[in-house]
Order: sequence, then C-alpha cells, then structure tokens
Amino acid sequence: MAQKEYIPLGVGFYPDWWVSNHGIAYGKEYYENPDYRVDTQARMQKALYERFGDIGLGNPDPAPRPLITYGMVMLPAVFGCEIIFKEDALPWAMPLNLSKEACDKLVKPDLPQTSPMKEMLEQIDHLKSKYGKVVGDINTTGVQNLALKLRGDELYIDYFEDPEFVHRLLKFCTECIIDLWRLVYPITGTGAVDVTPMCDPSIYCLPNCTVEQISGDTYIEFGLPYDNMIAEVCKPVGIHHCGNLDPVVEGYAQVKNLVFVEAGFGTDFAAARRILGPDVAFNARISPVLMKNGTAEEIEAAVKEAIDQGDPLENYSIDTVGLTTGVPDENVRAARRTAMTYGRLDSSR
Repeated sequence: MAQKEYIPLGVGFYPDWWVSNHGIAYGKEYYENPDYRVDTQARMQKALYERFGDIGLGNPDPAPRPLITYGMVMLPAVFGCEIIFKEDALPWAMPLNLSKEACDKLVKPDLPQTSPMKEMLEQIDHLKSKYGKVVGDINTTGVQNLALKLRGDELYIDYFEDPEFVHRLLKFCTECIIDLWRLVYPITGTGAVDVTPMCDPSIYCLPNCTVEQISGDTYIEFGLPYDNMIAEVCKPVGIHHCGNLDPVVEGYAQVKNLVFVEAGFGTDFAAARRILGPDVAFNARISPVLMKNGTAEEIEAAVKEAIDQGDPLENYSIDTVGLTTGVPDENVRAARRTAMTYGRLDSSR
C-alpha cells in the first residue's frame, strides 16, 4: 500500500446538489434498479472529474461499479415503515409509532424472504452475474435508530418511565442488526461502505446517528451494552456519530474491538483522540453549514484547526460530507488544497 502523503479529506455531496448541478437523481429507481445505479455512479464520477479533477476528485473513464445500497432504511422497511424516496434526498423511513405491547410482540424477520431484502439479494445475484462481483453493503442502521423507527419519539420518555421495556426493545433491535450483518457480510466482505467512505470498508461501522440526542449517562446505560453485543460479533467495529461527540466519547471508549470513530463538527477532536487512544482511527467532520456559507479563507482556517487537533495524523482524516446546493466550488477546493498542503504528513506545524 502506498504511503499517504497528506491527511485524506473526503468530499460528499448531498442528493440535492447532484440534482441541481448535474441532473442526477437519487429517487426510488436508484435503489431498486441496479443497472440504473451502475450507470448513475459512472455519470457521477465523470461529472466530478470535469468539475473538480484539478483537486483529485472523480474519474474521466470510470470502470463499472456494481454497487449495492439501500440507504439507512432496510430494516425499517422490513418491519413495514413507509419509505419516502425523493430525487433530491436520501431515503427516509417514517416511524411506526408502535405501542409498547406491539413492540413486545415483534418477531425477527426471515430476512432473505422479506421485502425489500429479498429483492436486494436478487440485485446482488444480477450484479454478480454481470460483473463478477458486488461492492458496497447494506446499512444496518444503529440500535437506537431502529428502535426510534419502531417505537417513535415515545422512546425518549420510555428511557425514564419504563427502562425494562427499553432494554427489551434495544436487545431485539440489536439481534436484528446482527442478523442483517451476518447475511450480507459474507457476500461483500464489507460493513462500512454504505455508512461512510472514510472508514476501512472491511470494518463494520455502526451508524449511531441519533445518539447525539441522548446524554452520555443514558448512552452508557442503554446504548453501550447493545453496541458491545454487536462489537463482540461484528468485530472489528467503527462508530459513525453525526453530531458533537463530547457528551458520549467516554462511553464510546468502552466499546469493544473499536478501531474507528467518526465525529461531527463541534467536537473537541483533540480531547476525543486522547480519550479513545491513538490506535483508534479518527475522522473529523467539517460543518456543512460553514462549507456553504463561509468564505474560502474560513474553510481553510477550519481545516487547519481540525488538523491541529488530529495528532497522531497517520490514522486521522477529515470529511466535508453533506454538501448541499449552493456550496461554492471554491470552498470545496479550499478544503482539499488545505489538506494537501497543511495536512502533509512529512511536515511539522
């Protein structure tokens, strides 16, 4: 493997950016038609190269990428959540808002025989017969994420009023997540592609998107036991955390077999690195609001600040995910070029 010259800085555009700038849609067909998805992936790479090839993005002649993906909604869909598909947004699952009694009656699905997982397996067979392989995986969603899709926002009240019920529901969600991983991982050998491009794809990465909505103590009591159940089976593991990591980083440091953490903007990245330890790879996210509304000079300063907090830099990266319509091209260039220069691994700051 070639030695990295500088800190990797990822660029991720939200679907509305693709629609408004290049007419590339993320609607239902993208997730349900594998040939359309392969063609769309190629169009995206060519568009990125034409626009940002000078900073290393895209490919003028991309090979077919037989990608499988279903956003973060596979398990919610399996349980009957209505899935909202839009051309300019990621799929969204509407909560079932089940009663506690209904939650306690839930049974684990036979995933290979249950839609839309059944159809996804058919997509996999199609892509493997056409290209000889598949890439990507199926986002399992996180434990609390799934519980919220089943129970709804009442779950936050249940934490205080009926903790025994919450533990039953979270344990059930954990078992379903492990079942989905056990079904897909032997096929793809990856568990992070559908969560974040900044994690080693061979690692299983937990998408803990909603954990930012609970306290650190609540996570340790209700989240940590079930993340550890997953970590004992799906090892090694990473954690994707959308928001400020500071309230829960002490809890995350207790997750077994942890090798990667991704933290949202506002996090004290240096403190998180100290708590997690130098061997845990770390991805720091730059604010998408700043990327859209800030100046190129402000973007450069934010990237430099993130780099200054990143030691050790050998297993550190930065991401500018969630870039929406209106993000200036010069801000994308400023972020990438700052990483390439200020983030060089052979220089001192």
